[in-house]
Amino acid sequence: MKIQRILLTFLTAFVSLSSIYSCEEKPQPEPVKLAAVPAELVFDANGGTIDLSITSGIKPTVSCSDSWISLQEGSYASNGLKVSVKATANTGTTQRTTSIRVIGDKQSLMIPVSQDIARVKLTVNPTTVAFDRYGGEMTVTVTSSEQPTVSTSTAWCGVQAGSIGSNRETTVTISAAANATTSSRSGSVTISCGKESVTVNLTEEAYSVSTASTTALTPEQVFNAMGPGWNMGNHMDAINNGVAGETIWGNAKCTQATFDNVKKAGFKAVRICTTWTGHIGEAPAYRLEDKWLERVAEIVGYAEKAGLVAIVNTHHDETYWLDISKAYNNNTQNEKVKDEIFCVWTQIARRFADKGEWLVFESFNEIQDGGWGWSAAFQANPDAQYKVLNDWNQVFVNAVRGAGGNNATRWLGVPGYAASPGFTITGLVLPKDYTNANRLMVAVHDYDPYNYTLNTPLVRQWGHTADKDKRCSDYDEEGVVAVFDNLKKAYLDKNIPVYLGEMGCSRHADEDFAYQQYYMEYFCKAAADRLLPMYLWDNGATGVGPEKHGYFDHGTGAFVDAKAENLIGIMVKAVTTKDPAYTLESVYDSAP
Repeated sequence: MKIQRILLTFLTAFVSLSSIYSCEEKPQPEPVKLAAVPAELVFDANGGTIDLSITSGIKPTVSCSDSWISLQEGSYASNGLKVSVKATANTGTTQRTTSIRVIGDKQSLMIPVSQDIARVKLTVNPTTVAFDRYGGEMTVTVTSSEQPTVSTSTAWCGVQAGSIGSNRETTVTISAAANATTSSRSGSVTISCGKESVTVNLTEEAYSVSTASTTALTPEQVFNAMGPGWNMGNHMDAINNGVAGETIWGNAKCTQATFDNVKKAGFKAVRICTTWTGHIGEAPAYRLEDKWLERVAEIVGYAEKAGLVAIVNTHHDETYWLDISKAYNNNTQNEKVKDEIFCVWTQIARRFADKGEWLVFESFNEIQDGGWGWSAAFQANPDAQYKVLNDWNQVFVNAVRGAGGNNATRWLGVPGYAASPGFTITGLVLPKDYTNANRLMVAVHDYDPYNYTLNTPLVRQWGHTADKDKRCSDYDEEGVVAVFDNLKKAYLDKNIPVYLGEMGCSRHADEDFAYQQYYMEYFCKAAADRLLPMYLWDNGATGVGPEKHGYFDHGTGAFVDAKAENLIGIMVKAVTTKDPAYTLESVYDSAP
């Protein structure tokens, strides 16, 4: 019996194993492949319904997340499901795309869906655009099925398309540079949409300027109008990260009260130092930002209301687009800069064309290659940079004189290299003017002697009575007078006005303040005797030390302190006193 039970057990196990092997070898049916017909749905702009047939081993889940598609399912039978896919009309200006998601038995697929837009004929209005010689901006209206593309091969104009609207219209802006040539010019802009294109024909008038009849501008006339003057420095010329801003160097926004109080203090003129970098558009038109230009205009209005002569210039732009170090040996770059000078000054002059001769334009500030006249490149060949600056000054005069209105005879200031008196006398060539009598002035800056007025550490005393260990040299007064006499000989004696666009002295400590008072009086009296109006540099910085040139609160026109008021009183006295007993010698004799 025992053997029988063993055999029976063995037989049962064998049968069980045979059954197992028999089950594993039996083929399984293939799962139903998830599929859809059509595999992609394409609707026209009107929308409509497309039937979708889905094959699936189980009833699939069908969905679409976009609201412009709706799904209507039929019944599921024999591994098939019918789905009606409905699209609303596409009234937009761009093609629509989405997808239908289908999830079956451990399978899924995405069915692409697209819808075209309604097609309209490409039209452009107008197809002819004419610019005057000042250039500027004009727009054309494009009607198209979708966003158009724009292009131009015309070097003197740029083109930019806005975004297409729901009405299928796009505004295309065409910007033209001011024409500095005596020939009219033409060009075109191509506007395309799909296979369609339309050409806009462009024309621009030639530059022209006539010689204006006027009276000669004399040194005495300029001195009487300008002396003394005040610089609103580190203000509209302040700049950070390549963008000029009125308050970014710490001064408050100026007001009418600022200029009223400057006038009340005895000043006749103000130099509104202005940097335009960061507010100039792209080539070739270099359009000025309206907001910045209008703020300059508002400040010029303050000066006008206060009864001050005003100077507007391009100031710290010399570190950016007016960088002569990159232009004097690169003709392509130089021509680009000249184009920008012409466009920028044309716009400035056009904005102020109705202002009288009390508004003066000054081309540049202190153009130099970074070495202030002492770089190896300049010392080796100064004529190369002199020539470029002289050309730039000519472009400035051309732009202003051609801008219409009172610009025909406006007083214009032109600086020499680095605005240095010495380099100016050596290298400046006065531009050709378009008047029958001189209306140009030479602009220089004078902080002589540098080691007393600006350098670190400041030499503490100045003049013939100063402690020899605390003064610059044994000829402090003689040095100042020599600069003025050289300017007088080179220009004023030839009836060419000169003004000192910047001068001044950083604040010295209290114990040496008497020598600063003496410096201010001697400098201004010596300049006044030679009919050199001077503009005091005021950057708003208070305290003692280098670059501390604060005199007025730029926001209110109040004196920053009693010493500032004292120094300005001395300056005004030196310039305006008519008493014959008050001479440069009497000032010299009163040294501390």
